[in-house]
Amino acid sequence: MSLPINKSLSIAKFAVQTGQVSCKELINSVMQEISESGGKIDYAEIEDQESLEAVEEIKKPIVFCIAAWFGKVRLIDDIEISV
Repeated sequence: MSLPINKSLSIAKFAVQTGQVSCKELINSVMQEISESGGKIDYAEIEDQESLEAVEEIKKPIVFCIAAWFGKVRLIDDIEISV
């Protein structure tokens, strides 16, 4: 069941490594992917890896955090992404 979240985060990591810097666009694409897989997003945030403060544009290493409901199960995952 965690595969949709893991897959979405892997796609996000690839997008950042190929030049995506807009957090809003990245979050929207991941939310869409999870929704299409039957999940309901609880939260999706991109934060600075060191300060854990929310960022709008990716300029240095970040952590992408997601929680989503799949039926009665709440899944939480994150991924560190370096630029």
